[in-house]
Amino acid sequence: MKCNRADVYQAAIGGCLADCGMAKLPPRLLNKTESLTAEDYEEIHNHPIFSYKMIKDSSSIKDSVKIAVLEHHGRLDGTGYPQRLKTKSMNLFSKIIAVADVFHAMTSERTYRKKQSPFKVLEMIFHDDFGKFDIGVVNTPVIRIR
Repeated sequence: MKCNRADVYQAAIGGCLADCGMAKLPPRLLNKTESLTAEDYEEIHNHPIFSYKMIKDSSSIKDSVKIAVLEHHGRLDGTGYPQRLKTKSMNLFSKIIAVADVFHAMTSERTYRKKQSPFKVLEMIFHDDFGKFDIGVVNTPVIRIR
């Protein structure tokens, strides 16, 4: 993506903090083993707002990364949350963290489902979720930062 080292570090910090707002949700939601209700999803969809509020005054995080934390559930087709943004209007950090967040979520064990193979998840992102993410981000090869 032609990001310099500082931007890579900022994106990594944003990715790590994107879901910190989950700490503001009731434990009953986080530990639920049965299917989530529409009301549960409505509550969970507020976590990016909580995350943003938790980091907005940090001087060590770029403003564009703070916005990325708020927008990390945005999707190209406008189906994301909490703002239903289309990714064309999102900054690069938002687009990168959106893909990384989905990969992490799907390859992690959850109380309501088993983790999935990283290869299966990549296939799903490339095929099943085609059109939801910035294709430039999805197609970017992983390289070592020097």
